[in-house]
Amino acid sequence: MEKKVIKVKMLGEFSISDGTGVSMISDKNNRSKKVLTLLEYLVTFRDREIPQNELIELLWPDDDADESANTLKTLLHRTRAALDDVSGGMGKEIIICRRGAYAWNNEYETIVDTEEFEKSCRLAASARGEEKLAHLLESIALYKGGFLPKTAAEIWAVPISAYYHNLYLNAVHEAVGLLNADAQFDAIIEICQQAVSIDPFDEELHLSMIQALLANGMQQQAINHYTKVTELYFDKFGINPSPELTKLYKDIVKVSNNTEMNLNIIREELRESEGETHAFFCEYEFFKDIYRLQARAVVRSGGVVQIALMTVMDTAGYKLSQKQMALTMGRLNEVVSYSLRSSDIYCRFSVSQYLIMLPSANLEDSEKVMHRISSNFRKAFPHMKALLHYTSLPMEPKL
Repeated sequence: MEKKVIKVKMLGEFSISDGTGVSMISDKNNRSKKVLTLLEYLVTFRDREIPQNELIELLWPDDDADESANTLKTLLHRTRAALDDVSGGMGKEIIICRRGAYAWNNEYETIVDTEEFEKSCRLAASARGEEKLAHLLESIALYKGGFLPKTAAEIWAVPISAYYHNLYLNAVHEAVGLLNADAQFDAIIEICQQAVSIDPFDEELHLSMIQALLANGMQQQAINHYTKVTELYFDKFGINPSPELTKLYKDIVKVSNNTEMNLNIIREELRESEGETHAFFCEYEFFKDIYRLQARAVVRSGGVVQIALMTVMDTAGYKLSQKQMALTMGRLNEVVSYSLRSSDIYCRFSVSQYLIMLPSANLEDSEKVMHRISSNFRKAFPHMKALLHYTSLPMEPKL
């Protein structure tokens, strides 16, 4: 009987198929976790024989070794039976036993995506120019996601997962550098979109994405992506945008203003959407500019402007958990937006704070506004265990 080619996917999912995709073992079906773990381990370390004790420690670390030896034999029988479907009944020959150790039989042609990926990365490392870029792009295409995502937290899988992930990120960053030199911004955007879906916390990926959007004349998309990233970092890590991201945001605004236009077109672009009645929300960098402009105006007009800082904490006065903070700040944003006047300005100042500017308002007005926000928040979300603390000060005019 002709031996079938066995294809194994370990990046983004785990599956073993006969090459046609008709017969498949996959972590997406209801297959036994122990069967899958045994297969994953045997394929990952198919370059060596694995002692019985090592498999027992992997699968039943807390059980009696003698009892586990018998359980392992039963599990091997089930695993070989599962392989029969993808190998034409050759499961027993694929998992072999020699001298008290088990191994994947490499006499059967087995194509493993991790090995193909690693090979492509090695070829890229030794190549130059267009050939290097071709291998990098091939590597990126092969990486469909993290190594064994449903097993990645296991001690044995963690370093392997990190190894492949780092190879992938290096390939992406190198490819972006080469594509950028050739002004292939569409390709950079496509690569970065895939990469940030796999690793949304790599800031360099986001910087590359925004720079490519900007270079491609897609200023609004660049701003949208910047906003998405800053919200992500606020919600997940409680940190403000890095200086690099902030500088890039300012560059986007500059580019947006460099295009020559007819004054009528400019006026149309400056106009807000019809029916906009909520308060004006902006990034903190813009808030600073508006504050400074208002401070100048106050000197001339003698008017008053209040600024207020609203802080979210738990009912005991401590910081909320990361998950609760993200949820609470999102809901508070909604409430602040409709509780303020359309001429008021606010921004996200930190992971737990909103900064608010109230033109033509005195201290008493400010207190009323803050009370209104707190009251509206409690009415809208009565079951949220969060406390809103606020302080307010008059603007210091620029003398």
